Amino acid sequence: MYGNVEVLGPGEACSDSCPTEENLYEPLDPPTTIPSQKSPPEPRGTAWSSPTGPKQTVGKAGATRGSIPALPPSPKPWSSSQKKLVLVGTVALGVSVLVNVVLLTVGSRHVAVLREELEAEKEKERLNEASRSFLLYNEHHRKCVEAQGLQLTATTCRPNSMAQRFQWLPGGRLRNQQSHRCAAAAHGQNLSLVRLEPCRADNALQRWECRGGGLLALAGYDLYFNYGNNVKQTVMLYTGDREWSRWVIHGSKADVCSHSCCPPCSKGWIYFRNSCYFHSTMTSSWADAQRFCSALGAQLLEVDDPEEKELMQSTLRGSSWLGIRDEDLEGTWKRADGTVLSRQSSWWHRNEPNGERQENCAAVRADGEWYDFPCTSELAWVCEGPP
Repeated sequence: MYGNVEVLGPGEACSDSCPTEENLYEPLDPPTTIPSQKSPPEPRGTAWSSPTGPKQTVGKAGATRGSIPALPPSPKPWSSSQKKLVLVGTVALGVSVLVNVVLLTVGSRHVAVLREELEAEKEKERLNEASRSFLLYNEHHRKCVEAQGLQLTATTCRPNSMAQRFQWLPGGRLRNQQSHRCAAAAHGQNLSLVRLEPCRADNALQRWECRGGGLLALAGYDLYFNYGNNVKQTVMLYTGDREWSRWVIHGSKADVCSHSCCPPCSKGWIYFRNSCYFHSTMTSSWADAQRFCSALGAQLLEVDDPEEKELMQSTLRGSSWLGIRDEDLEGTWKRADGTVLSRQSSWWHRNEPNGERQENCAAVRADGEWYDFPCTSELAWVCEGPP
């Protein structure tokens, strides 16, 4: 903090350029040390020799000459110039501390401003990655989504209107070209309005994903982009997945996500329903496969529904580990989070599982059905994680 104070290193001596600071509570001149008088007294009238000095003689009055040391002089009072010097030094030190505090405060604010500017530049780079523009078109009602202020409504399609043109941004965000704002749900609830807000990469209510049949869903929810069965025809979230919730690109039958700006998953991963899947080309034990996925911020595959089972049937080339096992309690199969897996939500092959205590880990084969295996077996694996 005190950047103007020079600190001496070990063994460094202070030169004349750094004078000793005077102590305000001690006299300017050091007191004279009184020598020790522990020598035994000698008889009067005789001479004696000091073991460490010249002879001393006793006078007529019996006092030893030169044996009584002089008293220290009285402390000198401070002069006005010395008082001024101390006062100036104290004030200078206080000003120095104040200046350093101010500089640190200003520096912290400057760093905060620079950080905000950096984040703004990063957001500009993300915006520059936008896809080509398109119109969101509902075939059943022959209507396109249009921005009217901050509201989104369904109306007659006008391909040249900037208010009806949208772009995909990284992170599954939909930006309106006229307002440069993104479509965002007010809440993650049924019948919540969808409106335009400043684009933010960290806003989960601005993330959208495509589902089968033209459904456009709020990422992580079974809530769909719907033009709304109301007088104003404002866009809202809806649990229904029928015609009012299905969208294509105007002028084609193409899925809305076909114009996505950038792949949602890293290279070598497969994207499916807002998840990314990595298929290994090596084999390992169940525990090593789990550690591999964890290191990537993912987990071993958990097949949750028939659609995910169909994905595995189309992508697997052989047996692959599943993220379930019954090691804690025989016959009770659990996911990585401890959830118990019921028989009804499983796809065990006929007569499986059958390995008892020798086979406590599960795997899925290319036909989509499950088998139990010894956890030390060497199998391929699939990691599953967020985009």
